[in-house]
Formats: sequence, structure tokens, C-alpha cells
Amino acid sequence: MENRTMKFIRNTLAPMLVTASFSCVAAQPASTQEKVVIFQAFQSIQYLPLYVAMDEGLFTKRGLDVKKVTAGGGAQGVAAVIGGHADFSLQDPMTAVLANIKGASLVNVAMVVAGVPVWMVAPKETPINDITDVKDQTISSAIPPSTSTYLLQHLLKERGLTNVKLNTVAIGTEISPVAAHRADIATLYQPQVEQALSNGYKIVYDFAKQYNGVFAFSTIDTLKSTVEKRPEMVQKFVSAIAEAESLMQKSPDVAYRVAGSEFTSLDKNVVQSAVKRMLDQKIYPATPSISKEAFQAGLDLQVSIGNIKPGQVTWEDAVDNRFADQAGNH
Repeated sequence: MENRTMKFIRNTLAPMLVTASFSCVAAQPASTQEKVVIFQAFQSIQYLPLYVAMDEGLFTKRGLDVKKVTAGGGAQGVAAVIGGHADFSLQDPMTAVLANIKGASLVNVAMVVAGVPVWMVAPKETPINDITDVKDQTISSAIPPSTSTYLLQHLLKERGLTNVKLNTVAIGTEISPVAAHRADIATLYQPQVEQALSNGYKIVYDFAKQYNGVFAFSTIDTLKSTVEKRPEMVQKFVSAIAEAESLMQKSPDVAYRVAGSEFTSLDKNVVQSAVKRMLDQKIYPATPSISKEAFQAGLDLQVSIGNIKPGQVTWEDAVDNRFADQAGNH
């Protein structure tokens, strides 16, 4: 769900962020807890492990006072880290990778979204039932750059489905062209998928099943200098994320409750259905470790669309799993 990556990074490695972005990170009163700032790309139900860690006090009990800021995009969050305005950011790991290619020094330390939370839906009454039926159809998807659209384009190319039209719209509005009969199929994230299903749509393709929880979709990154200078803080932060992810697996009711409190404008049944589907389909990881296979899946997509050259990036350079591997001991 990461937008405007390449252009934004190229234009912002120097100035980083507009002043307005920092109004949410006002100076806090002195306390015994270590203050930490994380910029998230968006307020997203996909990022639920972070919200569970915050709402359940898992950072607090480790002595961290964590403040969350919504950046409005993945590149903005990465820029905040590079500029020293955030300790961590949460978004597509490839956003940090692309920044490194431009001269930054970032490393991904924790997995938050381990599968692909993207589904294609169509009205129940249509004869479209799976990907083989999309020939000569129109599919609505988010305006590129967007991971969902890149995945769709890659899938169509892989399947040789050249007679398909794309209707690209603002992210979050992908169902509108179908409702207005300007498209036959919509490519959606959660919770829009559950909202569509509750309104008479059906799933016709499931990217989550295709990748089965092995895709580094969203991770937490930080500067390599932060890892070197503040390893105890990084360990505490990653350990809290690890506990949140484990808690969500063992006690889904906690995940449902926190999601409901974070997304009060949504129908509770829609929220619970979205969280359940993502738990069942391994989109929420069981641990924060970033496997080589999951990272490579995300990297391969970027290579296929031309953002990264083959062999330009390696898992060893982009990922530091030391903190995730030690999380069970903290």
C-alpha cells in the first residue's frame, strides 16, 4: 500500500519532511521511559501488530514511551527516519531499500505484514469466478505506484492475459468503478474486501493464497546507526512487536478488540472479519523475523517492474534479524 515511492525518495533525501509533519511529535514531559517515535505509512488495519503492542502496553512495560505518527505514505515515513525525526518507520521494506540505493543507510528489523493482503472481487451475479475469467474484462486498481497494482500487472503478464483493461483510481476507492459499471472487477485491500463481501460481492482471486504468508509486505526499518548506538532500545521495540504478534495468534479476541478500538468508524463485523481473514491467511506474522524467501518475493516484484536492477540488492544487506531472533528472550 506504498505510494509515490521512487519520486518521493529522490526529491526528499535532503529536506525530508514539511514542518507540519512534526506537529504530532511534540516534546513530552521528562519521564523515566525512553521516548521512541515511529512513522507509519497509513493508519491501516494491516498494521494491527503495532497497535496491539501500543494498546496492550507491551512497549510501556519494557520502558519505552512510543509515539505513532501517520506519515501519509511509505516514502514520507522513511524520510522521517533518514532525517532524524523518527526512530522507526513502518511500510513496504522496498521503500527503505530504494532509499538505500539513493544513498541512505537503513535496515529492516521486524516483519509486520508477512503476506499479501490483496484480493480481487466481482459482483456475485457475474460469470467471473476466477482469474481465467478476466479476459476482455476491465479491472479497477489503485493508481500506480501501488503494490496491489504491481501485483495485478505481474499476475496478468505471468498468465498471458493481455486483453485486460485497467481502470486506475485513488487508493481506497477501487470498488467505485465496479459499482458504477465502469469496471467488472476490483482489486482491494482490507477492510474494503469485507465491506464488498457484505454488499454482495465475491472473491475471484486471492493474492494471499498465492503467497501463503511468504511475502515481506510491510516491515519496520531504522537507521543502521541507530542499531549500532541504541541496540537495547531496538531490542525492546522489536520484542514488543514479537509479543504482540504472538498474542494475536494465541488470543484473536485481543486482535479483534484492538482493531475495533482503532477503527471505530467501521462496522464491528467488518473489522472482525478482516482481522480473522488476515490471521487465517498468515498475513499477520507469528514472529517478526524477515525470512530470505519473504524478502525475495517482495524484491522480485520490484525487479519485475523495473524499480530495482537484478542483483542490486541482497537480503543480507537489507535485513537485520538479530533483534527478532532474540525477541523471545526479552
